[in-house]
Amino acid sequence: MMLAKRCLECFAERDVQFTDPQAALNHAMALHREGHHAAAEDIYRQLLAAFPDATDILHLLGLVEIDGGRADEGFAKMREAIRLSPGIPHYHANLGARLLDRRSPEEAAACLREAIRLQPDMPTHYFNLGNACLQLRRASDAVEAYRQALRLQPDYPDSELQLGIALHTDGRRSEAMDWYRGVLARRPAHLAVATNLGAMLQEDCDLDGAADCFRQAIQAQPDHPVPLNNLAVIHKELGEAGEAVRRLKQCVELDPASASMHSNLILIMHYDPATTAADLRAEHVRWNERFVPKQLTPHANKAEPRRRLRVGFVSADFRDHVVGRALLPSFRRHEQGDFEIYGYSASPADPFGRAFQEAAAGWREIGGIPPAEVAAMIRSDQIDILIDVALHTSDNRLEVFALKPAPVQASWLGYPETSGLATMDYRITDSLLEPPGGNLLADAAEQACLLPDCWTCYEPPAGYPEITPPPCLAGQGITFGSLNNTCKINDQVLRAWARILEAVPGSRLRLLAKQGSHRRSIVEKLSGMGVSAERISFFDYVPLTPELSQGALLHRYNEIDVALDTFPYTGMTTTLDALWMGVPVVSLVGERNLGRAGLSLLSNVGMAELAVTDVDAYVAQAVALSREPEKLSRLRQELRPRMLTSPLLDAEGFTRRLEKALRDMWVAWCERQAKVG
Repeated sequence: MMLAKRCLECFAERDVQFTDPQAALNHAMALHREGHHAAAEDIYRQLLAAFPDATDILHLLGLVEIDGGRADEGFAKMREAIRLSPGIPHYHANLGARLLDRRSPEEAAACLREAIRLQPDMPTHYFNLGNACLQLRRASDAVEAYRQALRLQPDYPDSELQLGIALHTDGRRSEAMDWYRGVLARRPAHLAVATNLGAMLQEDCDLDGAADCFRQAIQAQPDHPVPLNNLAVIHKELGEAGEAVRRLKQCVELDPASASMHSNLILIMHYDPATTAADLRAEHVRWNERFVPKQLTPHANKAEPRRRLRVGFVSADFRDHVVGRALLPSFRRHEQGDFEIYGYSASPADPFGRAFQEAAAGWREIGGIPPAEVAAMIRSDQIDILIDVALHTSDNRLEVFALKPAPVQASWLGYPETSGLATMDYRITDSLLEPPGGNLLADAAEQACLLPDCWTCYEPPAGYPEITPPPCLAGQGITFGSLNNTCKINDQVLRAWARILEAVPGSRLRLLAKQGSHRRSIVEKLSGMGVSAERISFFDYVPLTPELSQGALLHRYNEIDVALDTFPYTGMTTTLDALWMGVPVVSLVGERNLGRAGLSLLSNVGMAELAVTDVDAYVAQAVALSREPEKLSRLRQELRPRMLTSPLLDAEGFTRRLEKALRDMWVAWCERQAKVG
């Protein structure tokens, strides 16, 4: 914009020595770019007072108001500038970009298409249109927009990245990976592309390939925490929890404002046998210090003990996932007269997840929405009890819980431990899951809500197979097995397994592991403990798809005689699956909650004797079972009927017990309000 020269005395009064309005405008725009919004706005306003018909200044004033936090005023001015001068393309483009920031993709796309109509040779218009299409979940349209941006500007790294994301989102997975590889061939230091390709290889179970990509990204920018975090996750999946913890501590130092990375550190510390309860407690305290506000907003919920309650569940796992499968049986059985259930979903639903939407009275998609906005949404919905079912697992929304948007908050199911949050009132657990000496990691304000019998219930996954006789009866020796995630297998576990295999001649060990060098590492470690490599074999890890359900994968248990639990982080769903398939599980009871799931689950099917308290007893119990093929055959037939009549499969009864616990939480809150009042 060029303004006619005119001296503005007011500039001199504010120590801005301009005799040229154009120079004043340039200075204001520089201040705006540098983030000095108030100073830039002041000059824009003076210029607009002097040149009231200058739509460029009106447009810029709208931009700076939005950037300064007054979105409604700013958008009004930007739209007014377009009304007065509709033929200026960057007005439409800038409005579209700011609407994208506010997650208003429909209007943004319309603005950007108009900008393209007026200025069809500008690559940034197509780039932003692609971003709008992605927000609208129109991935194929996004692909075409990014391709056009690259036709106009081949050297456009952001479009190269976004095109790969759009291809992946559109289900064109192999095409996306090929595209990323091509970009890296041209641009080896493209950190985001290397990171995204690594993540896709990780999803495909190519852990070594993923690690190579993350190392390439780290080489490009050694102090960038994202690829470092991702490489730490690979170390975790390879069973190298100590190295993962070391790298994640670096991440937290590099980006202390990242709650998700700090959560990742806390989660992976649970897998590391060298991590003490004091270490974990200290890390929980640090998380609270960084992310829990000093002052919390009071709640306006009516303290009426017996009224119908609104209960909200927050999760990224309303899908075919171990947490989703554990939650759904009770989620869809709540008494609608007493409870109104809301779901706050942090990830897109799959076909399995649609059952959650159908059962919910209210459903909110919160993926990508800032914590403060999600908290405001929950307050607006007047949620009485808010339940977190993720804890520190991936895609958690603990920053929302840190803001305490509901008067009562509880954690459950993500893993059997405390979240450690100072704003979490309860953890839903049971008397066997809780250590006799109490939880050493929880904040002092958090209480253990002890459910009768068990903290969870089980619904067998659809498509489960029939049970076959134990493989030892076919004359091939005893087959021990563990389908727990490799990250739970540490050197202490391997030493115990080596002792078992040594004590049972001709026995074999079957494990579940993603493809990669860690298989060789496990074999080499066991070989060093005296177990020959031919006695160890692996089931391939296969990602679930709409065509392949978890139930179909349970056939693996028909190839196992005795299941061996991991420690100190024991199995949960794997233990339930094994018992459903008639396979007994030997478990070592730990000192913390997440080492006691086996005790709780086995006790509920009358097999508490298989949950032992030291490694010698763990080895002895496994060896004793291997010597009783008749007992293994009998258990093969008895365990499923036992489960069917146990609290573990009593979804209706479990839901009523959970509802009583929720009501007790609410009554306690109401009583506290009465005392305060």
